[in-house]
Amino acid sequence: MKKLLTLTLVCLFALACKQNTEQDTTTTEVSTKEHAAKAFEKTETLQKISSELLVPMEIVDPTSTVVTTKYGLEFGGNCYACDVVNILIDGEMITVMNACDLNSQLSYAIEAVEEKGAQISIRTKSHTFVFEQVEDYPVYSLKVIGEEIDESLFREASFYTLRSLLETFEVHDCGDFEG
Repeated sequence: MKKLLTLTLVCLFALACKQNTEQDTTTTEVSTKEHAAKAFEKTETLQKISSELLVPMEIVDPTSTVVTTKYGLEFGGNCYACDVVNILIDGEMITVMNACDLNSQLSYAIEAVEEKGAQISIRTKSHTFVFEQVEDYPVYSLKVIGEEIDESLFREASFYTLRSLLETFEVHDCGDFEG
């Protein structure tokens, strides 16, 4: 009888521990344009990503453990080919702008916003922009799902950061490049 009671207690304890293994993730999802605009005011992460222009970044030193030396300005798209985009999210619209010609831009009305952990999905009628914070510092990876965007003027970079933080990175401009 003691063995049966002990076995039962061990099983109950094991089941109780197993139930608590799920991660706590914050999920915020809104759909409708009015609610989407208000969603950016609800969480710090959404406020941060919509607070200012997002500029394209790339990994410049993959061996570095310091974020500001590991990532830097996306050189080819900003300094040479002029095909990479800056992104502006204002709550109602998401706008992609050519980094060399800010007058060349495409704007999309935001239909839904979903925040799940470190991932933010912004859905428009024709695209879903998926940002994922990859470092503690505001560095986001970007994946665009949906219709193709003209990559000759509007190529998305692999990573983005806030414009105000660009100067904190070791590579933050085109340097002496005269392309």
